[in-house]
Amino acid sequence: MNLKITFQNMPHSEPLASHAQQKFAKLAELLSNVENRNPMHAELWLKAHKQHNHHGVELHIKTPHFDLNAHEEGPDMYIAVDNTMDKMLRQIKKEKERLLERHHKPDTDKRRFER
Repeated sequence: MNLKITFQNMPHSEPLASHAQQKFAKLAELLSNVENRNPMHAELWLKAHKQHNHHGVELHIKTPHFDLNAHEEGPDMYIAVDNTMDKMLRQIKKEKERLLERHHKPDTDKRRFER
């Protein structure tokens, strides 16, 4: 999975980037179980505000089956990254359940008509 990390209004921080990549590895492992044959792309934006100590983190994941977005703001960038990854983890689990339900639904009249 491709992960692009962008720092806005702040210099590149290797410890912060490695922290984000470690957290993202869990998400990538969870997605690889669902999307093992299709390409995926993820973008992580780490945004620092110039005027006050309030940072933002946005994560966007695009797969052939779904597009997910999560964001978090707070005074500590590391905590914001952790919270964003946790939100995305919950969204991925929901989408996996939806995909499984869609594939395991019994054959109904409506589904036969759609074919």
